[in-house]
Amino acid sequence: MAEAGGLWRVAVVGLGGIGNSVLHRLVRMPISTLTLIDGDTVEEDNLERQPLFALADVGFYKVDVAHGWLRLVSRADLHALPSFIDASNVEQLLKDHDIVLEGVDDLHAKQLIDAACGKLGIPLISGAVHQQQGQVLVTHVSGAGQELTRKDLFTGRAGMEQDGCDMRQVPLEVLEETGRAMVGRARSIMLGEPVVNGRIEIFDGAKQSWMVIEPPR
Repeated sequence: MAEAGGLWRVAVVGLGGIGNSVLHRLVRMPISTLTLIDGDTVEEDNLERQPLFALADVGFYKVDVAHGWLRLVSRADLHALPSFIDASNVEQLLKDHDIVLEGVDDLHAKQLIDAACGKLGIPLISGAVHQQQGQVLVTHVSGAGQELTRKDLFTGRAGMEQDGCDMRQVPLEVLEETGRAMVGRARSIMLGEPVVNGRIEIFDGAKQSWMVIEPPR
């Protein structure tokens, strides 16, 4: 793992609305390697919520389009991996990174990523959105609560409406606030500032405010 003030190897999993919000904030950070992981292609219906993509990009892999943009604005060593995360590849894709930022909308994939980061000892910053709500969770940062997992914090069973998200129902400002907070947590990790494992931060788009749920003691 990189030391505070050094260069960091960062993976971003999921280049949808959250991933778009994260990427344009990461480019000026001290990153030596930036890996983009997503097996999806650009769709016209999602362009309003994914401003890194244009109509001409429809049908192309999101990671390839984002890679082309990042080449113009980032000095990091860039890797575009057009793959979906699953149990057979998750550890191979994430190993050799210092931080993972994840914004996928599949709860099963989120659990796989969380479990792999815990096993590999990689700090994970997870973002999620649902309608007017954004959520940010940090796990597996070295220190107190490093062993906490997503399953420890979300013990109930997800409803069908939560397992996947129609981004057309999510205001752009909710995506932007979620991405901003995720990158803020990454910056804190890079600077060696305190970060609380298992703390759930929730943005209420209707009230334009954040609330915090502290992890179990």
